[in-house]
Amino acid sequence: MLQPPRAYRREITMKQKRTISPLHSGWMIPAIVVIIAVFISADWYYYYETRRTLDGEFGQRLATLAELVSASLAGDARELLREAPAESALADTALTARLERIREAHAISNILVVREDGTTLLSLQRGMYPAGDEYPHWHMDFPAIMSALEGTPAATKLFETSRGVFLKAGYAPVPPHSRRASAVVAVEASPAFLEGLNRLRFILIVVTGACVLGIIVFTAFAFRATGSLIRARESLMHAETLAAMGRMAAGVAHEIRNPLFIIRSSAEKLRDTYPERAEEIETFFIEEVDRLNGILTDYLMFAKDEPARRIPLDLATTLTRSLRYVRESIEGSGTELVADFEIGKTPFFGEEKRLQQAFLNILLNARQSIAGAGRIRVALASNGRHYVIRIEDTGRGIAERDIARIFEPFFTTKVNGSGLGLSITKKVIEDHGGGIGVTSTVEAGTVVTITLPVPRQKQTETIQGDEHARDTEQDHGAYE
Repeated sequence: MLQPPRAYRREITMKQKRTISPLHSGWMIPAIVVIIAVFISADWYYYYETRRTLDGEFGQRLATLAELVSASLAGDARELLREAPAESALADTALTARLERIREAHAISNILVVREDGTTLLSLQRGMYPAGDEYPHWHMDFPAIMSALEGTPAATKLFETSRGVFLKAGYAPVPPHSRRASAVVAVEASPAFLEGLNRLRFILIVVTGACVLGIIVFTAFAFRATGSLIRARESLMHAETLAAMGRMAAGVAHEIRNPLFIIRSSAEKLRDTYPERAEEIETFFIEEVDRLNGILTDYLMFAKDEPARRIPLDLATTLTRSLRYVRESIEGSGTELVADFEIGKTPFFGEEKRLQQAFLNILLNARQSIAGAGRIRVALASNGRHYVIRIEDTGRGIAERDIARIFEPFFTTKVNGSGLGLSITKKVIEDHGGGIGVTSTVEAGTVVTITLPVPRQKQTETIQGDEHARDTEQDHGAYE
């Protein structure tokens, strides 16, 4: 298999090594993790700062409410501080009614009076905090209660139960403004009043989850986009290498062809001079020179970077002219060549010589894959938008591992092949706006499918108008 010069291969290898996927970059994954961590940390910092601010402001409000309740109890403080309060009598007093109005006006949960030894003296929720029983939150709220007993209203820290319910209470001395009180008023916040914190937390959880998901999706999109850019860059680099190869081939073509012509002419003279050695000279000189000239021609054809000329032609006629050359080469070999299409009904714009060369490359490959008798079938049809050309053979087929590489430059499984035939074919078809695909089964045959765009109506009319002139020109030797 032919290979580019060593220095040229080294340049290609260096270009390929410089193309690195972002997933292989050591800093990308940690950077994304850090961004997500910072974002989540910022969200929860905002939540806890909001909670701390609300806790402080709400605590001041509860302490103020406790002072208000303590002031309303000033006239009844002595009765409340009795050793054994009469619970049934308290329920019917005007004091209880006043406390109920305060609770409803400020949307609080409960109002209690707790003696300095922890005994509940009064509670608006008597079923939960019976008078005479120990106050259940005495130990939990002891710092705030002690502050109130010493004359300074205070509030507890915000407490969250295992069920996700927030608790908070404010305390004030009884009687009010006393330096050493005998009891405290407890004002407990309503759970409904604290639902805002639960809603805030839920909103932050949802927003954080959505944002993290958004970051992940964006990152995945960014990776895909970056991968596409990398593939585009690799394609560009591939195009650059092909262009470099073209310049290299064009530069040496003239220098190589002249010596080849001289060698071939000399070999022909030797063959004529020594007829007894004619077969040997033909095999070792003339055939090898012709092979090298063919390889050089393939190089030049592949390196040609000119756009295809758009000349009116009939695609079926062009395909038929390619078939003519193959039919002559398979006469007597037992291989049948079948053309399944009609001539003169497939108008197209393109460069006929290059299209003929592309079709001929595929047909010759099909012929060479058939050992002995076989069949090559060529079909041409239109689906309205594209012409579809199918070239089927009953040859030895292509191995599955080679299918993906058959269009690569310099790849060949033939002993004397240049590895450029199918590369040239693919380039010609794509230059004409089409596509090419290959399916194959080993020992069963190969199918090559070519699609080319059908011209628009106005272009078709132009092609049909010029068809007669084009056929006349080509019949006089336009294709050499």
